[in-house]
Amino acid sequence: MKALILFLCVVCFATGSARHATADQSDQQPTPVVAAQQVFRPLVAAIYEPRMGFQYQPSIQRVRLDIGYSADVWTLLLSQEHFGSSREETVAVGLDGFTYTRLRSEANLKFPVEAVDYMFGINSTYRLLRLGENSVAVRMRLSHISAHFADGYADSTGMLRQRPFVYSREFIDAIVAHEWFVPNVRIYGGATYLLTVKELPRPVGRLIPQLGVEWYWKAGIPMLLGYDLRVVPIGGVSVPAHSLQVGVALKSGLPTLAVCGYFYSGYSIHGMFFDQRERYWALGVQVLI
Repeated sequence: MKALILFLCVVCFATGSARHATADQSDQQPTPVVAAQQVFRPLVAAIYEPRMGFQYQPSIQRVRLDIGYSADVWTLLLSQEHFGSSREETVAVGLDGFTYTRLRSEANLKFPVEAVDYMFGINSTYRLLRLGENSVAVRMRLSHISAHFADGYADSTGMLRQRPFVYSREFIDAIVAHEWFVPNVRIYGGATYLLTVKELPRPVGRLIPQLGVEWYWKAGIPMLLGYDLRVVPIGGVSVPAHSLQVGVALKSGLPTLAVCGYFYSGYSIHGMFFDQRERYWALGVQVLI
């Protein structure tokens, strides 16, 4: 984790220096610019994406609170004509920081915090955009994630309901996404590889494949639909993690607020419960960025 923190500091310094250096050469092309929003739009249904919002899970009487943000701190834009059609190439470097909190729903609007997962890291994106047609984008992330119990998981005697352990890992993930603008559809595929894993009560596999599809409706009432599949190996058994999200947004542009329905089935997304299976529906509100 120390190496990752040092690496993030170096990247922030390097990208900041690059912006100042190229600002003195504005007459040259290409010109680095600071993007108004991310070059790679966060995946809709995938779990480990930047989100701000909450969801209520009535079947298991829980609430999930997401607080996170990801921003491109440096971009390099290339524009060119290719066989009569305009196309645009963009390279970006960004930073990520998220928390995923599990709360228990009790009477009188009480929500004891049971567990919190922290994730931060760096990302890099390349996107090839054919104006008015489609785009292909590749995103890679280097991240650290750790999980911790909170006092809301203690019983009436102050003892935790489950024996705690160290959950900490560094990983890289890569996603390739192809988006068509006319039907507003994006498909993607990729994988996560765990670089380091602390000793856990049950062994975990290091490679986690992933794929998904998304659809947006921008005319009239803006709507979105996303499905994500990850295959998670734990204890020698690979279990599919299905994540589905459908929502109605207040407006078609980003950022916006959306009322969403969620479905999840698979191993828990929270590290302290990494080997426990969950299945639930949820309703919530989310800021789309």
